[in-house]
Amino acid sequence: MTSNPQEPTQATEIKSLTEYIQLNAPAIFITDAHPDLVKEIQKLLKIEADGIVGPLTKQAFTEFKADNELQYPLGLGVTTAKELLKLKDSEETGADKEEINSDGVLNSSAGSKTGRSMTLPGGKIVYANEYIVEGIPLTWGEATKDCTRIPTSSEYVANAIRLAKTWGEVRDKFGSPIRITSAYRPPAVNRSVGGARNSQHLYFRALDMQPLNGDFRRLWEVLKDSQFTGLGDAVFMGRNKGFFHADTRPGSRIIFAY
Repeated sequence: MTSNPQEPTQATEIKSLTEYIQLNAPAIFITDAHPDLVKEIQKLLKIEADGIVGPLTKQAFTEFKADNELQYPLGLGVTTAKELLKLKDSEETGADKEEINSDGVLNSSAGSKTGRSMTLPGGKIVYANEYIVEGIPLTWGEATKDCTRIPTSSEYVANAIRLAKTWGEVRDKFGSPIRITSAYRPPAVNRSVGGARNSQHLYFRALDMQPLNGDFRRLWEVLKDSQFTGLGDAVFMGRNKGFFHADTRPGSRIIFAY
């Protein structure tokens, strides 16, 4: 059967994931999707819903596809639409996301042993809403994509604890919610998002972050005054990707532009 040459154009006009599935629409690049559809995807990926497919949206979408073993990093098709809608189902059944916690995430259960669980090397069970270090607003779920990226060694768990403690000092000093856009990445995910071959994300030593109040300049000053040994500036020194990178790599301080 010869495909309708108008289908790609129609697909770019679809405004919701449900409609995309119902119409069995052909695959397109997310960069070609209608702004309303992009906003829905952004909300599900917990990033700013502005309808614009910028670097942060591409990163979050690519990581989502890698986590779910879906091909074509920026491709949006029926299979991807169905997987995205599973995120909505998960949110609706959670019934505990009512308030903005200290990280700006709608999750009133942050800090509790609730949510998806995973077993760390050594046998300890942790939960998505549980803080990596008690009292520091960084959950296992935020750092491991809702406990779907399980650390593969005790060394990585120790790195996660150190990372959380270093992060906690930044969060306290900044005094305003900061969204974590990327943390621990298994090798397959790191490759799919174009991460460096020896990325600190591979070892659970790195966080990418975005201030919810938009004060990048203030956050950058706080990061420079922190104990993080690796700082990646993707706003001022490099291309504006809308986030900063911070890591606890061994050795002396290094600052680089993305």
